Amino acid sequence: MRLSDYLRLGLVGFRTHKKRTAIIIIVVGLLFSVITAGVFVLQGIENSVLSKMLAPTGGKVLIISSIDTKVCGKDCDIALETEHIKTNIKTYGGQLIEATAIQNSDGIFYKLEGSIFVDSEISESTKDATAVAIPISTAAKIAGIVMPERAAEVTDKLQAIKEVEEKTLHQSVTSKTNEKYYIADILPSGVYASDLSLTNVGINSNPLDLVLGQARTGSSQNFVLSSVTNIEHAEIDNPIFAEFPNIQSAFAYYQDKSNYCTEINRMSNLCGRDYKYEVFSIVADPLTTYANFQEIWQVFKVVSAVLSIIALIIATTTYARLIEKDKKIISLYHSMGATGYQIRLFYIVHLLVLSLMAVVFAVLIGLALAAVLSLANQSALTQVFILGFGMPSNQIWLIGWNPIIYYILSAALLSAVLAVLSSSGQFSSKKLARNMK
Repeated sequence: MRLSDYLRLGLVGFRTHKKRTAIIIIVVGLLFSVITAGVFVLQGIENSVLSKMLAPTGGKVLIISSIDTKVCGKDCDIALETEHIKTNIKTYGGQLIEATAIQNSDGIFYKLEGSIFVDSEISESTKDATAVAIPISTAAKIAGIVMPERAAEVTDKLQAIKEVEEKTLHQSVTSKTNEKYYIADILPSGVYASDLSLTNVGINSNPLDLVLGQARTGSSQNFVLSSVTNIEHAEIDNPIFAEFPNIQSAFAYYQDKSNYCTEINRMSNLCGRDYKYEVFSIVADPLTTYANFQEIWQVFKVVSAVLSIIALIIATTTYARLIEKDKKIISLYHSMGATGYQIRLFYIVHLLVLSLMAVVFAVLIGLALAAVLSLANQSALTQVFILGFGMPSNQIWLIGWNPIIYYILSAALLSAVLAVLSSSGQFSSKKLARNMK
């Protein structure tokens, strides 16, 4: 028999047992849809947060590295350690950036060499102003707008952010010190929220906070984009600026044993013996957020593995019962000359097709659950993103694709093969002969 023959016989079985087929697809699909929905939501949150943080730089990660003088000590060879940092940056795929620190009464600004911020357009009519990319707090300070305190009502804080944006973004603004700035871009920065938990907008006990609470908003530095400026230069205390092409390479550098030490361990002087350098993001905090999500994924993988095994056992048992109920049909195939091997292969193909239909159903249900969750929390998500990043936010969809879904859905396909193997006794000659009586 050819594969097409097995498929044709399988389709006949589906048409003959429509109700049974539908029930099995629904049962097996629902078992795996819960896990796929979790993957979609978790990856969707991570994508939404990181895309917001990395949008100003087009997905690239800006970091600053410096020597931890508390660890290096008084006899620290600054020049040698600086070269070590630069070599390490290049090893992980980073690119060094020349930076100049400049300062006035409006704050400290950094002038980075090269085109870093992708959407920071500078108009020809604003050449007499210093073009800058700054967080919302600096924009408010330059424009002389007093923003509400953190304890203010959510609506007041949202209105203040909107007002600052409308009065500064892509406009020339003169500060109280008569410095003229052109606000080319407003950078993400935790102006009113250090994380993205929905408690920041007055919603408590939301399950999404288990993940959103790990999204650290961080802060952004002030950057000068134009070459025309009257701001005085300031000294930079040995920091090294670098640009990494993506979050993965930046995170690998961040996790290097000479760079990584948690804040708690640093305060307690419990960093490893190889630790010597401090590494921070300078636009939002994608490094800490990505690190937190890596830990969440580790826990989720364990949970999803356990749930997948449970779903696999239930699906295998369901398929085995289907084979048990088909013993007369199996005997009929045998009486028509089909061998045990051919009957086994028929059920493997039949159940694999059934599993594929259940997999499609599971993915669709998972997507539907993630979409419903996104819509149900859309208003709160939009508000907390605005408070957390100090910039406007588009509609947020908690839907993202992760390769872990392939492994989860493979369990559904594996259940078809396991069911046939566990029911091998149904295809023996003695069993088939007994069923014919």
